[in-house]
Amino acid sequence: MLRIYDYLKSKEIDVYFVGQHKGECKSPYVVLKDDGTGGQNGSNKIGAQTVDIIFFVPQNQFTKIISFKSTVKVYLKELNFLRYTGVEMGTITDDEKKALTCSILYQIQKELEV
Repeated sequence: MLRIYDYLKSKEIDVYFVGQHKGECKSPYVVLKDDGTGGQNGSNKIGAQTVDIIFFVPQNQFTKIISFKSTVKVYLKELNFLRYTGVEMGTITDDEKKALTCSILYQIQKELEV
């Protein structure tokens, strides 16, 4: 996940890990969340780490979340170790952050450590 973080930072995307961002959403940003690792096809040697990429934009900027998500998706296509799963969560409100939020799941193929 650190490679995703560094890459998005290099593209001038405001990016955080879970629990890092404090306060209300004043401008668009992304949160990276580790959604766990699982074996592939019953294997205990090869698997995939699931990464939840969560998008936030200020509550009054609905059209911005669509373009922001599209921009980040284009950037992430450049990362050959990252696989788009096709799972995208719909947009909901986060009243605490005063934000609109949605997310996309990606996977990173990896060797499993026993």
